Amino acid sequence: MDARSAGILNTMSESDPDAQNLTYEGGFQAVIERMQARQKPLSFAIAEALPPLDTDLNALKTRIVNAHEPNAMPRAKDQSGNTRKSLELNEEFVGLPEICKLHGLLIAHLRKSDQPAHTMALFTRIWAEHANFMFEHLDPRWLVSAITTFGDHGTTEVQRRVGQSMTVLFGAMKLYESERLYSGFPPESEFKLKRLVHSKLPLNMDRYALVSGGLDINMLGRLWVDAADDPVIAPLAHHLLNLLNADPSTVFRRFKTLRGRKLRQRAQKEASGDPDPEPAVVAARAKTLTWGTVSTIKANAEQIKPFIEHHLSLGAAQMDIFLDAPLPDSDLAHLTYPKVRFIQCDAAYWTETGKPLMEKHQQRQAFNATRAYRDAQVDWLAHIDRDEFLYGADDVKLTLASAPDDIDALIIPPAEEIAQSDAADTLLFRRTYFDAGTDKALLDQLYPIFGAYLRSGFISHTAGKTFARTGLKDVRFGVHLLKRSGVEIENAKRIQSLNLLHRHAPDWESFAAHLEFRLQKGSYRDRGQSRLGLGDIIDLLHEEHGSDGPRQLFDEICGYSADVVQKLEQNGMLIRAKLGVLDHV
Repeated sequence: MDARSAGILNTMSESDPDAQNLTYEGGFQAVIERMQARQKPLSFAIAEALPPLDTDLNALKTRIVNAHEPNAMPRAKDQSGNTRKSLELNEEFVGLPEICKLHGLLIAHLRKSDQPAHTMALFTRIWAEHANFMFEHLDPRWLVSAITTFGDHGTTEVQRRVGQSMTVLFGAMKLYESERLYSGFPPESEFKLKRLVHSKLPLNMDRYALVSGGLDINMLGRLWVDAADDPVIAPLAHHLLNLLNADPSTVFRRFKTLRGRKLRQRAQKEASGDPDPEPAVVAARAKTLTWGTVSTIKANAEQIKPFIEHHLSLGAAQMDIFLDAPLPDSDLAHLTYPKVRFIQCDAAYWTETGKPLMEKHQQRQAFNATRAYRDAQVDWLAHIDRDEFLYGADDVKLTLASAPDDIDALIIPPAEEIAQSDAADTLLFRRTYFDAGTDKALLDQLYPIFGAYLRSGFISHTAGKTFARTGLKDVRFGVHLLKRSGVEIENAKRIQSLNLLHRHAPDWESFAAHLEFRLQKGSYRDRGQSRLGLGDIIDLLHEEHGSDGPRQLFDEICGYSADVVQKLEQNGMLIRAKLGVLDHV
């Protein structure tokens, strides 16, 4: 990692959260203070001590913990911390071998900030010599406490790494399973597929892919493999993972049940006579099918013209263009196309809508697109921007006619332009790794500095844009997707026969010219997310390298590199588009 990347990471670690909107008031300094307050060492009375390191553990396996006579116990105020803890454990382990109580007492001491020097060594002896005996006699929660103790005090790097990883796993499980109890569902009952809410997870993470997701396999499999490298912790870690695998009430089992249900639904749908239409049916539909576009544009006539001509050449029957910055009649005279309707979004327009002028251009885009949708005279309508161009080997009509009857929207995946010299005779665009069906790890090879911070290696959107079947009730266009009641519709299908060629930053001059607007109001703006966003990266580059800082980002992500282009092509992530009307955009 070079200095530029290190600078970004350093700044990330130094960022200070908004003190007015924290889960833990006072930040992590307060969290640490609370944590340390619980770690005061257990005291010992005079002549009181833990058993020595060479204690006969076999003898403790045969001795049984007996209940104390209340009158025989010292008064609470006279008890040491070690005695109080020993008495508590005595009640829990009555009837079990003494080694179980000793194991619990060692854990209690090891949870504190200090303990006798041989405490961990004695704890390790128990697991090195008597693991199977402990499995037979300890409740699983004590096994979890044991793996946590290895994470804090393990005598090898493997013990500490595996222990800490499994501590996070079981701690997270305890938190989310505890909250889940308030849902009214017992742990062994999965939720319903139809109740899925289409929303981002915290830190803007994507949700787990129910059918194809590998997060659980990678996480649990790595723990198993890592633990195998240490003979002391391996039996304990493997035993706990086997218990987890056998437990019917974990999130892993619930996802297995949901996955099976989802696969059965798919199989039933395929068998129910709802397959993609036959070629003859598609051809017949395509003959009469019509499609159009809707866009909200702020540009001059010469900039708009190539956008219009490209889509008319593909067969668009209607194009609605809302002029976010009204054009004079003299300019409109250069844009006379029978199939294109221009709507001047001036004061009179907004008065006619009954709406005040919306501050955000994204709101204006969605509002205008929805108005056009409700008045559409075509079968399908695409909501796209002036710098986006439908592109594909198949006829657009055939693609739309191929949509199954139960699909109301087709999501067109984007491909972002790679900047080249004016001498290039072909435009180059890169697809997302997931649309190309390749591994995300490739991004680290393609973009070693900034790839880790950008979704799919793009500086623009990866959601794509939507072709919507017209005539649907209670739907609205968003900027990217079709929505019903504010939620993305479920019966949308992302296709690959069409792409959306996105000329987001065709050259450095264009990128630089739009940078301030995109940072303040556009796609780079701060959306309140916790993770480092593109705008944050650009701000950091400004701070570290001045006005030339963003150029470093542009050159790596957007600039032409023969090696990067070759790797993109080898992995199905490259689109070559011959120059035509796009050359004049």
